[in-house]
Amino acid sequence: MLEQNRIQLLLKGLSGSSGSMVCATLFAESAVNYLCVLNDLEDAGYFYHDCCQVLGDEQALFFPSGYRRNIRYGQKDPANEILRTETLGRLNAKDKPYLIVTYPEALAEKVVSGNSLKNNTLSVSKGEKIDSLFVEEILDSYGFERVDYVYEPGQYAIRGSIIDVFSFSNEYPFRLDFFGNEVESLRTFDVETQLSKEKMETVSIISGQSGDRETTLFSYLNEHTKLVFRNEDWVYERIEAVWNEEPVLANEETFQSIEEIRLLLTQENVIREW
Repeated sequence: MLEQNRIQLLLKGLSGSSGSMVCATLFAESAVNYLCVLNDLEDAGYFYHDCCQVLGDEQALFFPSGYRRNIRYGQKDPANEILRTETLGRLNAKDKPYLIVTYPEALAEKVVSGNSLKNNTLSVSKGEKIDSLFVEEILDSYGFERVDYVYEPGQYAIRGSIIDVFSFSNEYPFRLDFFGNEVESLRTFDVETQLSKEKMETVSIISGQSGDRETTLFSYLNEHTKLVFRNEDWVYERIEAVWNEEPVLANEETFQSIEEIRLLLTQENVIREW
């Protein structure tokens, strides 16, 4: 739980990009995580972009909702799921502080625990001695689907000494090239062109079925984390509104009741306690 009786600062008169610039600058001078909760997706997107201009995308992370438009429509967004999982994976590593940008709808959605995420993560390094058959077995146990060519998260393909795998932790799929039982090279590649993009020293392959979603983003943050709100009262009001919204019944794949949705959400009072 985040520390109680923390010092609160109220900044007024900030317009345009000045708020994000101030926040990014303060973060750069500190050694702790910053969680910035903006009013909505659009507001968060602009804020995140501004922070990246100062910090780069290695220190600034975006944590969106896992659904298109709103969870009540029941339409998952694979691209957003990648961003969410990537953020959780980096926070779970606890190797350095990050500035995380999010908004009420995303913050309200539950996430898997850090232990579950760790238990469903395979890290592979260049030069590592590892059997490609073992990697295949792990991918199967994680629920990855074997296909001829990967095109979306949760898939892998094998061609001779090469394993292509689309993790839920990266925008682009990974290509693992083996020489016998040694990983000769690691790189990302473009799905459309199949051309390599970036050489990697280590990759983390994370399953999209990492376990039950039973906790919140706050469980990945320590007591020193700084909370930043554009409008704190609005955040809590919006989280409570999401909790009470009925599902939009479009087809059998959407949520059929409000109770189904609530299993994946956290109430406003729980968020407020952190």
